[in-house]
Amino acid sequence: MVYANTKWGKYSYLKTDARWKPYLPQTQRASQATVKSMLKRWGAIYLKPNNGTGGYGIMKITRAGNRRYTLRSGYATRTFHSFGSLYSAVSRQMARRSFLVQKAILLLHYKKRPFDLRVMVQRNRQKGWDATGMVGRLARPRKIVTNYHNGGTPMPVNKLLSPHMHGKRRTGYVRELKNLSRGISEYMSVKYPKFHALGIDIAIDTKKKPWILEVNTKPDKSIFNALKNKTMYRRILSYARMQKRS
Repeated sequence: MVYANTKWGKYSYLKTDARWKPYLPQTQRASQATVKSMLKRWGAIYLKPNNGTGGYGIMKITRAGNRRYTLRSGYATRTFHSFGSLYSAVSRQMARRSFLVQKAILLLHYKKRPFDLRVMVQRNRQKGWDATGMVGRLARPRKIVTNYHNGGTPMPVNKLLSPHMHGKRRTGYVRELKNLSRGISEYMSVKYPKFHALGIDIAIDTKKKPWILEVNTKPDKSIFNALKNKTMYRRILSYARMQKRS
């Protein structure tokens, strides 16, 4: 089977392996039927462009009772009193390109703002994979996305996790996330062999369970340069130069 280099293609490929399925939030191609059924099941969903970066075009829908829905995009929030009127509004946004509907994860917060993580994984000299960087992305107040180029603030992972776990537990948890990202990169490289760096976006829910939101095949390095400590950024650049020479 051919898996396109789209959000849907990468999700579909990851779902074929039982190791990764527990980490994947339910995702379907967006249609009136799938949006309605997933809203009924989960209460909150994201609509995401199948092709797109930076968090642009993402919408969040929340169901409050049977006849009230909120639609958030950027800084704007709209309220609808029927599913029909809600879907009419979002379908205009989805008219020109395909969208996915994804279960919304209730993210951990830092100082009342949600955050997620980006793990950079790169090919090493032995053609294996190393987790060369991990950074937190703290959402701007009142925004639904954490992406750096959409206003998210890059922050050290330990700082964001510090209110939720400490010491050896936090160290072990970060190690597990890196191991998860390496394993996913090894698996993805079977179907996407030409990529030498992957960015794994990880959400952590309020029960500390990690979820794989997306695998980026052209991960942005600049978010790591935004951190005060440049150690990870220098390591990432070193791996990138090595890949160019090999």
